[in-house]
Amino acid sequence: MFSGRFDHTTDEKGRVSIPVRFREQLQRDGHESLIITNWIYQKERCLALFPPSQWTRLIGKISQRGSLDPSTQTLQMYFVGGAHEVQVDRQGRILIPPRLREYARLDREVTFNALIDHFQLWDKAMLQRMADAVEQQMMDPEFVGKLNL
Repeated sequence: MFSGRFDHTTDEKGRVSIPVRFREQLQRDGHESLIITNWIYQKERCLALFPPSQWTRLIGKISQRGSLDPSTQTLQMYFVGGAHEVQVDRQGRILIPPRLREYARLDREVTFNALIDHFQLWDKAMLQRMADAVEQQMMDPEFVGKLNL
């Protein structure tokens, strides 16, 4: 399980260190690589990063939907077609492919955001704007009531 939000910086080659807390979880589960792909959250671009076991589980669910369904084809083209496997180096860094860095508009300052079974990578300023908007949603009792937690 991943949790937390961590600010990091990318280097001139496009490498970024995975947060120690996330690295420890990946190591415990025996993962030496991640699957990284494009994603959209509330009309804003970010990257989704999955441990291989979670990626395999998700791909299995997508495959069960049927390849002739137009929405499944769109998801496969966008999400699966944009995916890259990246190795975690000895320093705990990954190299973000240039196309994905450009897609998510990642500059030097980035933020990792946990989502339980995977995590996202955002431009730091963009995620701050998104977090502010999410906070406003959380202040709405009607929204919170619909969560049924």
